[in-house]
Amino acid sequence: AAPMGAALAQVFRMRSTWIGLAFALTGAAAFEATGQLAGPFLVDRGVASGTIGVFFSVYVVAATLIGGLLGGWLSDRWGRTRALTVFLLVMVATVATLGWMDLRGGTPAALLIVMLVAMYFTVGLFTVASYAFFMDLTHPRLGATQFTTFMAATNGCESWSAWAGGALVASSGYGWAFIVMACVSLLALGFLRLGTGQHQTLSREGFQHGG
Repeated sequence: AAPMGAALAQVFRMRSTWIGLAFALTGAAAFEATGQLAGPFLVDRGVASGTIGVFFSVYVVAATLIGGLLGGWLSDRWGRTRALTVFLLVMVATVATLGWMDLRGGTPAALLIVMLVAMYFTVGLFTVASYAFFMDLTHPRLGATQFTTFMAATNGCESWSAWAGGALVASSGYGWAFIVMACVSLLALGFLRLGTGQHQTLSREGFQHGG
């Protein structure tokens, strides 16, 4: 028990753990907030309930699945950091564009749906690459513990961004809510850069005595 306790303490002294937590708490803010607000947003923009149902049950599922498959393939080809940087920027640009279109006004509902489908495609890209990034940051001996912690932080991101997005809608409208949350996701680029190469040093950072 003592060696495991010491190992666990050492994991939380690793810079890679805190980098992963910071990225998990901020990176997905744009799409988490937008996804939580998508249903009310489409209702408020006059989209029929049947169309919204098809959007969530068919288009969202298909777009996310295709994005995930492509994101995994590109992450393996490009490397985690490059792929995740590109995917995050594309996701942020998509959400910010949706916000700009709403602020501008007069955008046909069909085009708003297309933009949301595009966003969910980027969700698939981003999610697969970010999970691979988290795996790279884990220590071989306590990978399950670290990865579970990162997943818990992504749930935390979902919670706080949904609250923040709702508060922004109440005060400033959907357009600004989407744009502000997109800007929050950009903060994760800094944490991604800090995490680059961390997985290459983990074997030297701890548990050398453990075999």
